[in-house]
Amino acid sequence: MLLSDKAKALVIEKYKDSHKHRLAHIFGVAEMAEYLAIKYGVDKEKALIAAYMHDYSKYDDPKEAIGILKDEEIKECESYPFLYHAYLSAENYKKLLGNDLDIYNAIKYHVFGRENMSILEAIIMIADYTEKNRTYPSCIECRKILVEDNDLNLAIYKSLEGMIEFAKREGLKPHPKQVLVMEEYKRKVEEDVARRNNR
Repeated sequence: MLLSDKAKALVIEKYKDSHKHRLAHIFGVAEMAEYLAIKYGVDKEKALIAAYMHDYSKYDDPKEAIGILKDEEIKECESYPFLYHAYLSAENYKKLLGNDLDIYNAIKYHVFGRENMSILEAIIMIADYTEKNRTYPSCIECRKILVEDNDLNLAIYKSLEGMIEFAKREGLKPHPKQVLVMEEYKRKVEEDVARRNNR
């Protein structure tokens, strides 16, 4: 059995009787991640494993982080609780399936990425935002940019911009690292435009 099949079986077992919408989302992320992996020459098996496991701990009790996450990670998650599930999902990947560092990082940083992401990390992050079940206008716009316009960097930049705008509208403070990643991808987009203009 492929590890991706095992990962798929794990999330089905965990969510089949509850949170079926989460299972649909996970399958949507896997579909988009596989598409992008083929498109950008990334190991499809790794992309599927990361996609299936990225929300494995979505509804786990944050108390489970004690003794599993580092003290500084727990402190970070206390300020930004939406990170708990990503960090714990990465640890569960390691516990249940394997120790590939790129897969681990793709799961851990899928919420808004990180600076200097690998292509696998970027794929999982943007697949999470643009999978077919996402119906927010920003998600639809980014999906079009990604699939129709074939612009990965712009899709990632716009997704981060959308997340940060949403956080501000909700009266929440964006994670400082989130802002740094957005600024990095803004530079990438500007470099892409300059390169196209200089052809």
